[in-house]
Amino acid sequence: MRYLAIVFTSFFMCGSSLAASVTATSIPDLADAINQRFEVMKDVAGYKLANGLPVEDLPREEKVLRQTQYFADEARLDPLSIEGFIHAQMMVSKAVQYRYLDRWRIKPENNWQPKSLQTVREQILKLDSRILDLISQQLLVGGGFSHAQTEALRQELDGKQISEWEKTVLIDYLVRIKRQ
Repeated sequence: MRYLAIVFTSFFMCGSSLAASVTATSIPDLADAINQRFEVMKDVAGYKLANGLPVEDLPREEKVLRQTQYFADEARLDPLSIEGFIHAQMMVSKAVQYRYLDRWRIKPENNWQPKSLQTVREQILKLDSRILDLISQQLLVGGGFSHAQTEALRQELDGKQISEWEKTVLIDYLVRIKRQ
């Protein structure tokens, strides 16, 4: 009986150590994936500028939402609970694109070419899947996002790409996401 108690104690201690280590690494990883998603908006904006396309593309946004709902289901997230976060992410992505377009009107980048749209879309899909997997992992292991974690995420999100208000909107919708 005594050995059984030691085994259970060891198991629970290992489990809590694992949970702490997964939680500790998922916030920087999540911030990195979100930052990377906003970084590729330069290529999206460049492609749209070169091809005379508007930043606003509602049919494409609807397709992205459907794809991310599929990824959410795969990640064991409630597909409906991610809608606000995905819409916020798309809103911030458009704002980043507009900022690039404004900069280029003032000072064009002469020695830069955007990546192909196909390459960028594939990269965005991979990042969306990764972001949702990391959110799911955090919800599973950590039970949600604590105030300290959301503040750590806020600090790690790229302030050159997105504003404090945009960070707040993203985090407000992030904490509403639920697992299935």
